[in-house]
Amino acid sequence: MKRSFLEELGLEKDVIDKIMSENGSDIENAKATVTKKFDSERETLQGQIEDLKVQVSQRDTDLSDIQKQLEAASENADKLVEAQKSLKSLQTKYDADTKAWEAKNAQQAYEFAVREKANTLKFSSSAAKKEFIREAIEKGFKMEKDAILGFDDYVKIYQENDPGAFVAEKDPEPAPNQEPPKKQPNIVLPGNSGVPGAEKSLSQLMAEKNANPDMVVKF
Repeated sequence: MKRSFLEELGLEKDVIDKIMSENGSDIENAKATVTKKFDSERETLQGQIEDLKVQVSQRDTDLSDIQKQLEAASENADKLVEAQKSLKSLQTKYDADTKAWEAKNAQQAYEFAVREKANTLKFSSSAAKKEFIREAIEKGFKMEKDAILGFDDYVKIYQENDPGAFVAEKDPEPAPNQEPPKKQPNIVLPGNSGVPGAEKSLSQLMAEKNANPDMVVKF
């Protein structure tokens, strides 16, 4: 946002300064969020790469051992049976390791998605945000691509149960040079209104008049 644009709108200097300062803060916060997201994704991918390296290295070692057993088994039927058992056991182990690795990656993706969602909310403190993320992760919501099913409903319930965890929404401030809304005048009815000295607003009088067309209102 350019200062010249705000000056053309006829805003005062102190108002422009506040807008520019707030805009600068928003830009810096956006940069920090993008950087944090990039670092988090990089760490996650790096962890996955390291896991794969370990698995590939172990798999190469296991296959090498099986190959040696098979070569030795070509001259001995008993060793062939033993090698086949070892190969079957190794395949079972690989299947289990693959499922565990996929589950780990899915959990990491889920936790990352929860944190990203939490970053769009305004919490009253970092401790409140941390507790919200912890409880949301424990819920174990189902994922549909990048969407967390049921998350928005969970946020609404959480806000109702613990409103202090979030920043209270403030009423919008009036624009510069804008007069505050005028208070609706009250009409004082005479003593025969039912309550001596009672004050009723114009809207209340209109409602009573509509309910009782024969009612006589004296000012």
